[in-house]
Amino acid sequence: MKNLILIALLTSSVAFSQVPKLELTPKGIEPVIVNANMIPASNIYAKTIEWIEANYDNPDDMIVANLENKELSLKVIEPKVWVSNRIGTDNNYDMEYTLKIEFKDGRYKISYNLGNFEKNGTRLTTTYKDLFKKFDGSVKYNYDGAVSGIEEKLNEKTTSLYNHIMGIDNGEDW
Repeated sequence: MKNLILIALLTSSVAFSQVPKLELTPKGIEPVIVNANMIPASNIYAKTIEWIEANYDNPDDMIVANLENKELSLKVIEPKVWVSNRIGTDNNYDMEYTLKIEFKDGRYKISYNLGNFEKNGTRLTTTYKDLFKKFDGSVKYNYDGAVSGIEEKLNEKTTSLYNHIMGIDNGEDW
């Protein structure tokens, strides 16, 4: 019986320590709440500031809202969210988005508000909504790589932030 309880506790702690996976839909990306194992909001905030400074060039220019220990918002242009090859030429697509992080004791909430795309440095009128069919919401032909590229980049960012907050070593410092 003791072993069963121990296994249940270990399984539940591992399950709750995972970062929810983000999925792009025609409505955008739903916000996610991440469990931070009872770390105070002030510590989560401080670790987030460290992460921003380590992962973005000119972070002060990107921060659009900063309510200490409560909320941070960044305006970001993410390079190369996907590459398409049309007529033998690679086109890099970057994407602008606003990343909003809200802090509470033991958890934080991440919201991505996706904006326009850029192609080879030129801003387009195209947004993530243009990747989906209007009637059934499925991904348009030739845009599977765009949707998976966006999801991959944003999930990498979200996991990187979680690892930094939790002090998880990614094995790169040797």
